Amino acid sequence: MTKAQLQDDLRQAMKAGEKPRLMTIRGILAEVSRVEKDVRREATSDEILQIIKRERARRDEALEFARKGKRHDLIEQNEAEARVLDAYLPAALSPDEINAAIAEQLSAGIAQMGPLMKALRDRFGARLDGRIASDLVKQALAKH
Repeated sequence: MTKAQLQDDLRQAMKAGEKPRLMTIRGILAEVSRVEKDVRREATSDEILQIIKRERARRDEALEFARKGKRHDLIEQNEAEARVLDAYLPAALSPDEINAAIAEQLSAGIAQMGPLMKALRDRFGARLDGRIASDLVKQALAKH
């Protein structure tokens, strides 16, 4: 994912009049610009993916509050934005794939939470859901 791709998608959303997609992509680009200003260089693909993952997590949190408050308008808005963000995210790993990687690391002698999580992040990058991986690593370490 690059900034140029996002800008192209923004133009397409403008032409098509897709308001939820337009607003979501604008938000992503605003975050990318903020990060670029902080680091004083172009954002990398990995940084952009992390921004998208962070924005997706924010939508999940907003959905939770909207459901508790029975705000159907906000539920629809956040679900639409979440679908837009999901289109930019790589396919998530299944728990079986994560467990197999954990087993490999355990057999290689890595038996601590921090090094295991680092190995998983290095191997899978943005495809790894940290929350799920953390739970699976804890379970594996408890059995080990």
